[in-house]
Amino acid sequence: MIAEIDVDLGAIRTNVERLRALVRPARYAAVVKSNAYGHGLAPVARALEDLADAFCVYGAGEALALRDAGVRAPILIMGPVEPSELPEVLAAGAALTLWDAGSFRREVAQVAHARNTRFPVHAKIDTGVTRLGFEPNAAGGAIAALLADDGLDVRGVYTHLAAAEELESSYTLGQLESFKSALAPVEALLREHSVIRHAAASAASMLFPALRLDLVRAGIATYGIWPSPETRNATGHALQLEPALTWTTQLVVIRDVAEGQSVGYGCTYRTTRPSRIGVIPIGYAEGVPRALSNVGQVAVHGSRAPIVGRVCMNMSFLDVSDVPEAHVGSRVTLVGRDGDAWIDANELATLAGTIGYELIARLPESVPRRYSEAAPAQTSSAIASAKSSVPS
Repeated sequence: MIAEIDVDLGAIRTNVERLRALVRPARYAAVVKSNAYGHGLAPVARALEDLADAFCVYGAGEALALRDAGVRAPILIMGPVEPSELPEVLAAGAALTLWDAGSFRREVAQVAHARNTRFPVHAKIDTGVTRLGFEPNAAGGAIAALLADDGLDVRGVYTHLAAAEELESSYTLGQLESFKSALAPVEALLREHSVIRHAAASAASMLFPALRLDLVRAGIATYGIWPSPETRNATGHALQLEPALTWTTQLVVIRDVAEGQSVGYGCTYRTTRPSRIGVIPIGYAEGVPRALSNVGQVAVHGSRAPIVGRVCMNMSFLDVSDVPEAHVGSRVTLVGRDGDAWIDANELATLAGTIGYELIARLPESVPRRYSEAAPAQTSSAIASAKSSVPS
C-alpha cells in the first residue's frame, strides 16, 4: 500500500441526518462535485440516495457517472456544459444551470425541441460573488423569458454566497435582499410554475435560517468538515459533525541521521540532534501539499511527528525520533485519528496555508478508497416517508 483513504459512509449519513433536521422544512441537496470532495462520487451518492432530495455536481461527466452508477435522484449541474454534451445530459434527466440569455440557452432549447421534450434548468443570479449569474437588475426579465420558452423547464432559481463562512452577516443578508429583489417582478410566475429557490451552502445552512429558503446545498459539512473555524465556533454545541475521511500511508524507510545532516531537496532542513528520519511513499503528486514542507505534522503510533525537509513529488520525510515504536511498515495518518493523536483536515490545511476544501478535493482519484458499510440511519425511514419530490 502506498496510501489509502478510508471513508466512513455511516458518518456521512449521520451528518446528513443532523443537517436535514437542522434546516427542515427546507429540503437537502448533497453537493458531490469534485469526486464528492475527495470521498468518492458514486459510493457517497449511493449511500445518500434515500436521505438527499437531490445531488449537485459541477460538470456533465459527474452527472452521467452518477446515472451510470444507478443513482436516480434529481441532479443539478452547476457549472458550464459543452454543447456536444447536451443530448446525453438531457437523456440523463439532469438539470442545467443557465446564467445568460445568449446562444447557449438557444442551443439547450434546440436540443430539447429536437427530441420533443423540455430541458430541465435552474437559473442563477449573481448577487455578489461576481462569477456566474444573471445581473440582479436583469434577472426578472431573463427568468420570464426562460419560463416562456417551451424548450425549457425552469425548476429552480438560485444564487451563491460570498462570505457566509466568514460570518459576514451584513454582506450575506445583503445578498439575500438582492436575490429577493431580483425575483420580485416574477414572484407570481415562479409560484405558478412551482419553481424552487435556493441560496445556502453549508455555512449559511447552519447559521442563517432566512437563507434556507426551499432547498439547501450542503457540500463540506456533508463530509463532517466545518466550512471554517468561525462557523464551528459560532455553531457551538448545536450541531455535531462526524469526520468521514481517514488518509493513511506507511513508513518505507527509516534512516539514522547524524546531527547537522541535510534532509531533502534544497537543504531546507538540517537535523539538530541525532535523528531517525522516516520516508513515506507519497508527495505532492499524491495530494500532500508542498507547502507542508517543514511545517506539517502526521500521526504515528498515537504520537505526532513533524514533516521535515521539502515534500517531494512522490515522497516525504518525517522526523520519528520521538516515536520509538516507529518501524518500516508503521501506519502514518495524515488525516484522521491514530490513538490519542488526531489530525483534522482543516488543521493540516491551515499548516499548508490553505483550507480543508482544497486539501481533500485534490486527493487523487488514483489513491484507493475503502468504504465502511453505511449503517441504517435511525431516522432514515421517517425521512424517506417525509421527503417530497424536488425538481431536478
